[in-house]
Amino acid sequence: MNPFTMIAARCYASVVAIRNRGFDRGRRVRDVGRPVISVGNLTMGGTGKTPTVQWIVRFLQSQGHRPIVALRGYGVAKGQQSDEAIEHENALDGVPVLANPDRVAAISACLERNPDRDVVVLDDGFQHRFVARQMDLVLIDARRPLAGERLLPGGRLREPLSSLARATDVLVTHATHVVPELADQIRATHGRPPVAWCNHVWTGLARFDGDGHAAIPVTAIDGMRLVTRFGVAAAGGVVDQIRHHGGVIVKDVPRRDHAVATPVEVQELSAACESADALCVTAKDWVKLRPLIDWATFSAPIVVPTLALSFVSGEDALKQRILGTLASAESS
Repeated sequence: MNPFTMIAARCYASVVAIRNRGFDRGRRVRDVGRPVISVGNLTMGGTGKTPTVQWIVRFLQSQGHRPIVALRGYGVAKGQQSDEAIEHENALDGVPVLANPDRVAAISACLERNPDRDVVVLDDGFQHRFVARQMDLVLIDARRPLAGERLLPGGRLREPLSSLARATDVLVTHATHVVPELADQIRATHGRPPVAWCNHVWTGLARFDGDGHAAIPVTAIDGMRLVTRFGVAAAGGVVDQIRHHGGVIVKDVPRRDHAVATPVEVQELSAACESADALCVTAKDWVKLRPLIDWATFSAPIVVPTLALSFVSGEDALKQRILGTLASAESS
């Protein structure tokens, strides 16, 4: 790390510490009148918050609850739609999805209109401490060991690792098995081992073309020659899944996380797809590309993987923690 980055990281650490001390004392923290489950992380993106939030919402619904999802909504302040919010709306039929940097105001307004909604799920809520919460679930990516992580701007950490002690629970994602060394690292910082370990698996593909939309099996990608465009924080995991299922990437068009799609880009993607079987994008990418696609001119179908959590360990324990949190909130 160069000296300028070191100085910037120290300044950033000081600002984070001052901010957290204020929240620890309850300053500016608001109770929204419903139990709140926060899903967040310590690092910049890529841990799998979106499928985790959707898993929690579906579990809550299976138990008779009526949740709300609240997130910051990147791009909303610029008058653009939030890709994450649209992705949640597409996946969670009938669930209010609130994309607003002022989550307290957005939740309060939604509850006035929908007083029967009985629980709030915060997407990317660990650093958004203005909303009081009963459960603070932090995701740790098994592919990125905690050792060696550094604070922004020299690394990916939004907060020091010591902040993990603030979480009520830790869920390890992108894990194919339990890793004792990582469990020990989390226990040393958090105070307890992870409540559960899970992986993100493809359950199918959504195929879009001029004839509409069809659900096809994951096996359909085997041997398929693909152009890829992933505007997500951890595209490597998607690439690994493509290769695992036998897909062949003939051209990758890299994009930064939350990158906005443009008509010019769509034309370039169409040209690239002339020598491929399909364009593969994530659900987050698709919500931005879809309004720009003209099937009369686009040269190939588009495939979008559907994701689900597959638990390696601790699924029942996590469910019981969620239900216990709600029961405690209702009795208090």
